[in-house]
Amino acid sequence: MTTALVDNLGVEAPGGGHTFPSPTAMAAADEKFYKDVIRAGYRGPYLKKLATDVAEGTLDLEELNDPELSDDEVAARLLALPGVGPYAAAHVMLTSLGRYSRLVLDSWTRPTYGKLSGARGVLKDATIERRFKRYGDWAGLAFWLYLTRGWVEDGLPV
Repeated sequence: MTTALVDNLGVEAPGGGHTFPSPTAMAAADEKFYKDVIRAGYRGPYLKKLATDVAEGTLDLEELNDPELSDDEVAARLLALPGVGPYAAAHVMLTSLGRYSRLVLDSWTRPTYGKLSGARGVLKDATIERRFKRYGDWAGLAFWLYLTRGWVEDGLPV
């Protein structure tokens, strides 16, 4: 989805790649584009609405970077956006806002954690969250690093 979005709405960059599209470009695309080209499924109308709100100035996502906001407040603001649930909020906080307290729990992270931890059966989210609570504001990052540690070759210098 991201590749199709960038390739179709982003500005061509040196070397032939494309930038991530501006909110204005995304707002100008119709819902059929999101359905048929991007293949965003149920996400299409949400993407269009968010882009439109940002492009029109009725939504300022940069406010989420305010260091005075608590993680709870940032999560609440994200969850109030159309189409944003707990997974998306945690993911945006972790990867885009430098806020590492929330665990990204989804259909890949849950079973991966279960396998790596040697758990029998499916673990409840509350159980996983409890196991990482000791990391406090860094719990989400600790969880992500635990899950992805196999992505880095053993023996690489730190």
